[in-house]
Amino acid sequence: MKIQHLFSFLFFAIVLNSYAQSSVNGRIRDNSNEKNFISNAVLITNQQRYFFSDYNGEFSEELNQGEFIDKVISKGFESLEIFEDFSNLKMIPKESIDAKEIEASRIDSLSKNHSFSTNYKFKSLSKTRITNQKSDFVLRKDIDLRLTGQEGLQQKFNAISVDGIDEVVPKMVNKDIFSFNWFQTHVEIFDERFVSPFNRFNSVNYEFYSIYETSEFEVIQFEPILKGFQRSFKGILLLNKSTSKFEKIQVTLDADFRLNMITIFDLDTGLPKDISLDIYPGTGGTKLSFFGGGMSFGRIQKKNPDDEAVLKHKQIYYDFVAENSVSPFPKSLSKVLEDKNETIPDAYWENFNFSFISEREQNTEDLETYVKEENIKNRVKRISAFDAGYFPIGIVDVDLTRLVKANNYEGLRLGLGLQTNQSFSEKYRLGGFTAYGTQDGNFKYGFNAGMLINPDSATWFNAFYDNDIEEVGMNNYLTDQRVYSLFEPRLVNITFFYKYEKYGLSLQHNFSPQLISEFKVDKSNISQTRDYAFLNNGDVFENYNLTTATFGLRWTPNYSYSKVGKRIYINNTSAPEVSAQVSQSFNGVMDGDFNFTKMSAKIDYDFIHSWGSVSSVELGGDLGFGDIPLMHTFHAFPNSPNKAGIFNRFSVAGVKSFETMYFNEFFSTKLATLHMKHRLAPFKISNTIQPELVLISRHAIGDFDNPEQHQNISFNDLSQGYNEAGFELNKLLFGFGLSFAYRYGAYHLPDLEDNVSFKFTFYLKL
Repeated sequence: MKIQHLFSFLFFAIVLNSYAQSSVNGRIRDNSNEKNFISNAVLITNQQRYFFSDYNGEFSEELNQGEFIDKVISKGFESLEIFEDFSNLKMIPKESIDAKEIEASRIDSLSKNHSFSTNYKFKSLSKTRITNQKSDFVLRKDIDLRLTGQEGLQQKFNAISVDGIDEVVPKMVNKDIFSFNWFQTHVEIFDERFVSPFNRFNSVNYEFYSIYETSEFEVIQFEPILKGFQRSFKGILLLNKSTSKFEKIQVTLDADFRLNMITIFDLDTGLPKDISLDIYPGTGGTKLSFFGGGMSFGRIQKKNPDDEAVLKHKQIYYDFVAENSVSPFPKSLSKVLEDKNETIPDAYWENFNFSFISEREQNTEDLETYVKEENIKNRVKRISAFDAGYFPIGIVDVDLTRLVKANNYEGLRLGLGLQTNQSFSEKYRLGGFTAYGTQDGNFKYGFNAGMLINPDSATWFNAFYDNDIEEVGMNNYLTDQRVYSLFEPRLVNITFFYKYEKYGLSLQHNFSPQLISEFKVDKSNISQTRDYAFLNNGDVFENYNLTTATFGLRWTPNYSYSKVGKRIYINNTSAPEVSAQVSQSFNGVMDGDFNFTKMSAKIDYDFIHSWGSVSSVELGGDLGFGDIPLMHTFHAFPNSPNKAGIFNRFSVAGVKSFETMYFNEFFSTKLATLHMKHRLAPFKISNTIQPELVLISRHAIGDFDNPEQHQNISFNDLSQGYNEAGFELNKLLFGFGLSFAYRYGAYHLPDLEDNVSFKFTFYLKL
């Protein structure tokens, strides 16, 4: 009887074991060189399930009951069908590659099956965990999504949280871990841009091979044609033959950093339904950090990786509804978080039937201690503000652009600018500045106030007063976005300013996030800093009054914008950017002395090429007519100091300026400019030294009406066309580089050295 019981127990154990899941894991190596691990190898089971080895040749999978690995295949290797030790699989290279090469046109055709012909609404949950030697960074998101032909992909955040941080900063909403769409020109992963293998413009840059096929599936392996190219992937594609849609994609990268990303698609919609992404430090040269600013919290690697870290991202999409009646979210916003101050409790994430979103991997008390000791909350807020050139202190932000400047009139300009932030009020803002010039010995100052009328359209009503100086011929666009730089190169060399005392009102309004406007009316009192007079109708004016109305527009059709709380932010930039402005000065209105009109327009366009180079074009035009003093005409952004000798003119090159054109050499009432640049991909000499070569061509043509009206000054027009060509070698060391430019054509000067500019450049991304 005891023997019977023993046999019954053994039979029960065998049956139970046959229905239990088992795990299989190991690593695949090249038999001819065991140091070479085989990525994107395909493990096929007897149940026709497909798994892939990662960038490091490793695999780990859960098998169903009765399931086992049937074979392992990879391009260039003999298939494995007999297994002894899964922990160390070795594949034998083939003498000849018999995989069938696929035309890129076929991949283009298959990719079109993932283009949407209707509108969709669906939901998403995601969790991003970054682990390094410090406490873990854990970001969770609960999102409702709409994908429509009218507005593209829109995301409405129901909840977002980072463990240990209560307040949401814009970067937590705007920063994407990866691009949703595999079939666009480029795919961004953690702010790094890669060439997509599945876009019709890029598929010619990849080689595709069919390595295995059944009646239901085809396995396609792909790799870049240019070996070792950093901005492309190696990968594997599982094609479902019954739907002709991609079922599963894996891409790997082993370069500046290492990654493994798997996307599983919903076969009904063709949209992603499950994404897993792992990122590890690689050879270095690329910073990878969620917040940046030197923080270890949320950092994967510095340019020179010095610690073990990993990013693990999991995202699912579910509850797909495909109907033409699905409408986009109101307003042309890509992302919306209505209440950025809402605190998300841990229990919120436990309400979902997905275990990954609620799992807790770290000790809460240890995290709270780390956040407090490292002052993480305040540092995160400061980094977010610093990106726009502000440093928050309590309820005010210090304007970093006003602290220190230098020019040839003021000498060293020391200043302080303050503006209230959202901790003061979401609806109101107050600001002011003061500055002192060590050379002219004068204080400058200004005040402003604003009231938010409509947060959805970012409509602000503002009042301001300024007492300051401005460069002669400078034409500022009202709608130019604020760009923060450690210093502004051209300012150092400017010599010709005028003084103004100005007060007025303005209204800022977004017709859509992509089309913004500002209307301003102001009264100005103008005085001179040097001997100049304007002759008009027999009267000579040194000082004068202006009453002016200005209306400006900026259109960025391919930008995406987000709303966080009551404020609108730029989410992502993409060319083109178009600006236009018209200004009218009124004679006799509020003691205005002159009647003149100014109109300006410009377009910026960047062409991003597959292999990392960028071609940039800026075309601008300005037109002024009426009684215009020289102060309010146009210049072409000259940037050559008025000194003899190449090395005496050695200074800082500007971003969009004519480096060989001398200050005050040309003024125009009609002006057209063309700036063309081609920036090659960085040359990686080391992790910290990665110079960029930029080829430059600049051109300007213009004219000047009634030059005899301008007394005590001489200048040229640009009626014969100005030409300059050169190059920059940027980021040689600590952000510094060199610039060379040569002046040619109608305004070529007799002495050769007067046509040459040799300067240094400075580009530093913090």
